[in-house]
Amino acid sequence: MAIRLIGTTLVILAAVAATALAGNRHGPLTFEGTCELSGLLRQSPPITNVPQPGSASARARGTCSGTLTGSRGVVRELDAARSTYFARASGSVSCGGGSATGSGVLRVGGRKIQFKFSEVRGPGTAAVQLKGRNGGSAAGTANVSADEDPAEIAQKCGGEGLSSAHIDIKLATTPAISG
Repeated sequence: MAIRLIGTTLVILAAVAATALAGNRHGPLTFEGTCELSGLLRQSPPITNVPQPGSASARARGTCSGTLTGSRGVVRELDAARSTYFARASGSVSCGGGSATGSGVLRVGGRKIQFKFSEVRGPGTAAVQLKGRNGGSAAGTANVSADEDPAEIAQKCGGEGLSSAHIDIKLATTPAISG
């Protein structure tokens, strides 16, 4: 009888501890708003004028403004809050265009939103679509930065290939993204 009571007590204590730990974890985060970020896109292998399979990663920093809602319903208004963006994707691309899919993380208001990523590229620009891990979406554009030299990019695309370029990203949630 004592063994059964001790075993039952241990099971109850374990269940209470698991519930307490689960209550302390951050749940899904929802963001509704816009972001403007700048960073670097890296291509592997370097892209040329001929479409080929490859992978890319983009890292960018900037700001996001809008509403951030935590899993417990706490709402924070953000005005130009420091934000970061990271995405990895693979697909068939060239300097003239292509498409790619992957995943990434948007850190806004000190919190992370994980997403699936897809893009359709044209020369110097890409239409970007993010799907939140827990629902919602965001859409926008990624453009080659005005600081880049178009003649140098064209020369690399026609030769050894373009391995990296500075980019500017503009995103808007449609109507919100949760991750």
